[in-house]
Amino acid sequence: MILGTKDNLNAPGMELTIFLLGITVVFLLFLLIRWFLELYELDDLENKAVFITGCDSGFGKALAIRCAERGMPVFAGCLFEKSIAEYRVLSRNYRTPVDAFILDVTSDDSVDNARKYVESRTQKYGGLHGVVNNAGVLGHTFFDDFLTVDDYKNVAEVNTWGVIRVTHAMKPLVKKTRGRIVTVTSICSRLGLMGIGPYTAAKFALTGYCDVIRSELRIFGVSLHVLEPGFFNTTLTSAENVEKQLNSLYARCPEEAKNEYGKEFFFEMRQKTLWLLGLISSNKISFVTDAYFHALTAVYPRSRYQVGWDSILVYIPLSFLPTPVFEFLMRIMEWMMRIPTPNALKNKKQF
Repeated sequence: MILGTKDNLNAPGMELTIFLLGITVVFLLFLLIRWFLELYELDDLENKAVFITGCDSGFGKALAIRCAERGMPVFAGCLFEKSIAEYRVLSRNYRTPVDAFILDVTSDDSVDNARKYVESRTQKYGGLHGVVNNAGVLGHTFFDDFLTVDDYKNVAEVNTWGVIRVTHAMKPLVKKTRGRIVTVTSICSRLGLMGIGPYTAAKFALTGYCDVIRSELRIFGVSLHVLEPGFFNTTLTSAENVEKQLNSLYARCPEEAKNEYGKEFFFEMRQKTLWLLGLISSNKISFVTDAYFHALTAVYPRSRYQVGWDSILVYIPLSFLPTPVFEFLMRIMEWMMRIPTPNALKNKKQF
């Protein structure tokens, strides 16, 4: 049989093959065009002022330094005085000094003072080019039976209400320049993973908020961009901090939960959590910094950035699966990790 003959083209499965090949070519062409367009960067970065929250360490600090090195006016919100002193020293090496000041995103007064401060210093730039909602906390993370409503509230106060509070305050300054708002959510805003309840709930809510105001801000020429990073090795997820919060959680845990799960369950899960975080957390925080900077400075930024190989190759594909399939895969993972059995389930007569 000769390829290209009428009989061959009508062979079973040939039309499907041609269709799939066409889809593949179109997708690859899309990736190529997107890659090319994303190389273009805005001009005159020296007059594009940005305001960044959570600049004490991690992603926020790295982004503030990157922007200052490129000559962008940077206003960095920090929670601790020592961070401000550190920026005074570090800024000697940058094209533009970082203007750091105290900011508590959970405080209306603190955010309002920040708005007034930034507004008074950005008049010569016509307003703010970008607002980066980077501040966030992990909070208490474990099974819901060990948590309280306040655990959820405390995380949401920073990760959800804090972002809304800052966005409300800074929006008028961004509208003046038809600028950008960049917010970090998480891969946890796409799917629910065991033991990360408060953080996941807050990030799900934040994603909903961002999707809503993206359409509303478009009217004013303001764009909104979301980062969905996987797991990275920062102070938020460091073994020391996670172990500390788990120990404090167990210390205040009610006896009912301790009896239901047992001491062995808690401490075995603690070790597995620390081991898993060490295994999957990437040290390449520059991936996140690059995505942040691209969202602020690219002529054609993305609406969403999936950051980290775990986000791109594992969590995003998992998020599109039907719930029964996702749950089945999670059960397989739990079996592979040898998740311990709570005391109450060892005595099946109780259920």
